[in-house]
Amino acid sequence: MKKTSSTQIVEGKLESLIMEIVWGKQKCSPKEVLTELKNKHALQTISTVLERLSEKGLLQKTKVGGKVTFTPAVSQKAYSDSIVKQFMNKIVNSFGDVAVSSFAKGVDQLPENKRKELVELLNKYEE
Repeated sequence: MKKTSSTQIVEGKLESLIMEIVWGKQKCSPKEVLTELKNKHALQTISTVLERLSEKGLLQKTKVGGKVTFTPAVSQKAYSDSIVKQFMNKIVNSFGDVAVSSFAKGVDQLPENKRKELVELLNKYEE
């Protein structure tokens, strides 16, 4: 799986559900995704969404003997990390010091283990 710093954002609930399914299964066909979604959508709709996620670079499409399967092109963790970074950059670029100050004040609201994890991450990036 590739890591990317400019990961495309999943748009909409169906894209999110499909990504969760593919991350969970690691490899699946449009029909398998449809089954996981309890046949609540048309197969063509599922196929279209899978194609779009592939075009965004989030899934990798493989065609063997007429059967199409999709696998994650980016891990769930790498995707989440990228989205959070993009979000934080937008917030800091839009609100500057106010955003940093508000974030720092919010750290006090975190559970102890999350606060320690955050401090460890900050220390890692200072090195």
